[in-house]
Amino acid sequence: MGKENYIMIGILCAMEVEMGILRDSIQNYEESKIQGIKFYEGKIESNQGVICIAGIGKVHAAMATSILIEFFECSLIINTGIAGGITGVESKDIILASELKYSDVDVSPFGYAYGQIPAMPPSFVPSMMYRIQTKRILNSLDLKYKEATIYTGDFFVRKLSQLKYVNTAIPCVAEMEGAAVAQVCTKAGIDYIVLRYVSDIIGNPNQIKDYQEFEADMAKRSSYICLEILRNLE
Repeated sequence: MGKENYIMIGILCAMEVEMGILRDSIQNYEESKIQGIKFYEGKIESNQGVICIAGIGKVHAAMATSILIEFFECSLIINTGIAGGITGVESKDIILASELKYSDVDVSPFGYAYGQIPAMPPSFVPSMMYRIQTKRILNSLDLKYKEATIYTGDFFVRKLSQLKYVNTAIPCVAEMEGAAVAQVCTKAGIDYIVLRYVSDIIGNPNQIKDYQEFEADMAKRSSYICLEILRNLE
């Protein structure tokens, strides 16, 4: 990325295990703690960036995203981590969010779609420019991926009956942060992409066991992919 295209990149993870190789790749980073959230700022490859461990859930994700935008002046947010598969995906799949929706918001009696926040769109659509770049990078690395809808809610989904009005006709996954990141970025007019690695399949008899077994590995792979994207952004 040339100096004329310089941007500050914010990378948001929910858990320490998802930080993976990212923090180890920051050169001469400065650590800070704002509103109880840890941030690591420094040079990542040829880019300047900030990595943070936001914490689990929508509130943590929204707080961290707001700080990345306001305090660190990030103009691109990358949210990376793991998710549970709903339909059209398999364990260990790489997921690039095509849109994000809430799975636990309902103000439909007032004419809004299920999952829609008033005064916000029915779904959040990540930056097309950076999605195209991400797909190019993944293809160049010969990494197979799927574009999917991400459903976000403040609960670990163990059975499909917990999800209302999910469109199972297209690939989709569930997690606890993505749509909150997307909402803050949309409100602020900031570019963002959301990446997930499928750690478990919802409703599978071995779901919890798979999650516990694959959590660390999938989180590290997600971090690796994020790092490769940073290396190759234009």
